[in-house]
Formats: sequence, C-alpha cells, structure tokens
Amino acid sequence: MGICLDKESVTDGKSSLGYLNRIAAVNGQLISGLATAGDRLEEFKPPSVPVIFVLGGPGSGKITHCDRFVKDHTGWHHINMADILLYILENTDIIDPMIISVRKTNSILMSILMNRSSASGFLISGYPRSMRDTGEYLETVGKLDGVILLNWKERTLSTQMVYAAERGEVNLEIAKMELNNFKQYSLPVAEYFDYKGLLHLVSGDRAPHEVYEDFDQTVRIILQADNKIESRMLKSAGSYREYKTTGRKSAPLPPVIHTTGTSEPASPKHKITKNFIWIVGGPGSDKLSRISQLSAEQADNWKVIHTGNLLWEYASQEPEEDVSEQDRETRAALKNNLQKGELGPMDLTLALLHKKIISCGQVDGLFLIGFPRDIDQAAYFENRYGCQPVTILLDCSELELGRNLGRRRGHKVYNYHINGSWSLWILDLSRRRLELYRNLSLPLLKNLDEADRLRVVDGDTEHSQVVSELGRIIGLEIENIRNMEEEATNNEDETNEREEAKDEVTEDIMDEVEREVDQEIVDLEDEIAETYNQGYFLYRL
Repeated sequence: MGICLDKESVTDGKSSLGYLNRIAAVNGQLISGLATAGDRLEEFKPPSVPVIFVLGGPGSGKITHCDRFVKDHTGWHHINMADILLYILENTDIIDPMIISVRKTNSILMSILMNRSSASGFLISGYPRSMRDTGEYLETVGKLDGVILLNWKERTLSTQMVYAAERGEVNLEIAKMELNNFKQYSLPVAEYFDYKGLLHLVSGDRAPHEVYEDFDQTVRIILQADNKIESRMLKSAGSYREYKTTGRKSAPLPPVIHTTGTSEPASPKHKITKNFIWIVGGPGSDKLSRISQLSAEQADNWKVIHTGNLLWEYASQEPEEDVSEQDRETRAALKNNLQKGELGPMDLTLALLHKKIISCGQVDGLFLIGFPRDIDQAAYFENRYGCQPVTILLDCSELELGRNLGRRRGHKVYNYHINGSWSLWILDLSRRRLELYRNLSLPLLKNLDEADRLRVVDGDTEHSQVVSELGRIIGLEIENIRNMEEEATNNEDETNEREEAKDEVTEDIMDEVEREVDQEIVDLEDEIAETYNQGYFLYRL
C-alpha cells in the first residue's frame, strides 16, 4: 500500500465536467468558449507569479498532490490539463488526447492563466504533453519557474494500474495508452528541462504523506531558486531553418585549388579516398549514433570519423614518457578548452583528422561527423583534398537539442564535475557549444545551401522518421558518388580509346608519309640517274 493514484471526483457521472464547471463558474465564458479560446489571446501577458509544471505517469499522484497543495496554500491555483483534455474528448470525435492540436491546448491554458490573474501561483499538472507543447508554451507564454517529476518505477506503476482497474477506478486500456504516451512524449520533456536545470525529482514509490511532504518542500526550493525562464523564446533558436529565413548572406567559400595547401601531403604509399560526406548538426542532434547505425546497415566499405572524439581521445590519452613538456601542455590546454565547450585548435584538428583518414586505408568513402565547424575548416579541407563534399544537416530546434543533451549523463565526455554541480556545468557547456554552432556553423551551412551542397533532415520529428529520412538521403548521395565515379571511369576509358585511335591514325599517317617519302626518294634517284646518263652521252658525242 502507500501508493496514491489520481482519483477524479465523480459529481454528475462525468468526472471532468464537475471540475470544468467549477472552472467555468470562476472564469465566466471559458468553457463555453473553448472553441474560440484564442480570440482574445493578443491581449495575453505572461503571469508575473510563479508557474510550475508537474509531470508524472497515469496514477502517479500529480493531481492529488497539486490539489492538496492549493488547499494548503491560499491563492495558488491548480490547472489540471488532463481534465481539460478529457472535456475536449467528450465534446468532440477525437479519441486520443495526443492528437488534440498543440495550439488549441496552449490557447486554453493561456485563457486560464489570463482569467486567473489574481492567483499567487500556478501548478499545471499533465502539461506539457510533448516537446511540441513545450515549444509552443515557451514561445507564447515564456514563464516557468520549475518542473516537478513524480518519479515512479514503471513496474510499480503498472501494478497499481492493474489494481485500480480491478477496483473499477480506471479503464486499464486507457491507462496503458496514457502510460505509453507518457514514456514516448512526456519523458523527453523532462529530459529537456533537466538539461535546462529546471527539473526536480520527487520519488513516488512511498506513502502518500511522505511524497506530499517532499512535493511541498520541492515547490519551496523552486521558488527560492535563481534559475528560471522569464521571457519568451523561439522554438527554433538552434535551427538552420530559422537562421535561413533571416536573409543573412554569408561570405562565399574560396574556390577550390587542387593543391595540398600548407600542410605536408600524404605519402605516395598512402592511397586515400576522395569520397567524403560531411555530417553536421547542433550539439545534441545524435549525429554519431544515427550515422553509425546507417553506415553499418547500408553503406558497405564506408567508415565513420567523429572529429570531436578524435580531439577528446588525444586530450585524454596518457602521454608517453618521452613526450615533450610542450606536448603535455598542449593536451592539458585542449582538455580544458573542450570541457568549456570551446573548439579545438584548427591545425591540431586537421592534423588528427588527416592521420585518421590515412589510417582508414582504401575505403569507398568516409562520413565526417561534426566537420567542418566553420568556413575556414571547409575551405582548407577542400583545397587539401581537392573535392567539395555534400553536407547532410540534422537540423534540430534548441528544444530537441536540449532534450538529447539531457540524456547524456552516461557519456564519457559528460562525466565531469565542477564543484560537484553536474547540471550547472553541462548547462554552461551546452550553451557555449550551441552559441558556437549558431555563430560559426550556421553561416557555413547557408553558404553550402546556396551552392546546392546541403541536404537537410528535420531532426525534430520522431526518431524512426529521422533515421528513415537520413538513410534515404545517404543512399541517394552514395548512389550519386558511384554514378560520378562510373561516369569518370567511362570518360577516362573513352579518352584512352580516343587516344589509342588517334595513335593508330597517326601511325598510319606516318607509315603513309614514310612510304611516300621513300617513293619520292626512289623517283628522285631515278631522275638524277637519268639526267646524269643524258649528260654523259652528250659529253662523249
């Protein structure tokens, strides 16, 4: 026992309507005007009081604890989005609440916030339902003090759902659907706010009064915290698609000069590929895992190189005893810069990359992950290797990038603490990397786009859709490379054939000329002999 389930009060046979009617009594025409909830939203001003999201799976106790909190703290208001969504379902033909439009849901929420302007604070349970809800809220409302996640073990929650269904308190199939929706759509929201440093966990696997005590204390901690979202923000702050619409013009890349640049060329014994595909995306776009998966599945004899990993491996590698002090200092400085989210030195990055390219041997092609970072790197690479690779961009909004970064606690790069505060460090690191991406990489991408060398994949869609589209584009580009190689081979064969035919014609002409010259010599000799003989007979006479 000791597990609390959300139990909606039944007043008139429709559990949500009783709650909605109570809201309607306070907010006037809110419920009767749900269909036109956005009509007056141009008057909306973000609340000046605290706003806290409360997340949790079905039966996690979020409604119970929110209701108790507003009873204990006069002036606070609980907005139960689950009841509002259920009201919409009961008055429309929609079956799954996840297909209720993001804009409609957000408009209803904004209407409630606007009509309860006298509240001391808001607890909003069951919202945001998804990253799209999150983006819409941050763009239109932009006020958030913190997020509480009532954290349960899935097995315990599933057991409680079955128990409640046996007692007739919930519909088990609906509860299972809600749990699946929560795992698929709402947990990414928690991951995003974890990245932002706004997520607070409250364990739900305890007696209800113990959970509520922690819940109440967590709200107090949020109110005292300095880290808040105070203003509206663009959903696509990290997206190339947003950057592209600004109309900014980037400086063109210098023309490709087919030389080896200033660095030493590869040794003649090292034959390296000329087939490269650049893979670019903001920090947290999951470039490496997705490309590695697709490379293994559909790109035979193509290898993957991640420049970020090359730098981290070099910086973290224990130097040999005979390494110079300068080299040790270089590695230490590089590690320090990487931990701050800064780029590695260009000369070192390119040297490590070239060494890795050589070590790959004779492959059909290489995916270069996280390269190039800026126009200078791209220009140097093109000059050194004499090619202009196509670039595939995994284009994600800042929301999606933040969600993915929030899941990387186990990554070796992120197992680093400053004064024991992992969340503050990862937040500063990610902000700096995103800043560099916007300032350095987006201008490069615009340039490549204008040169028709950019292929964009929408990274904000479902993972399976992203992988599918990424695989489709990779397949097309590899096929294009093969066709170009085949065309180049055919052209070379035709050129050789023409040269051979030309040589044969030249040889025939030379033979004919030689025969003609020989004949002319014979004729000339005969003529000279005849002339000589005539002269000799005249002399005798």
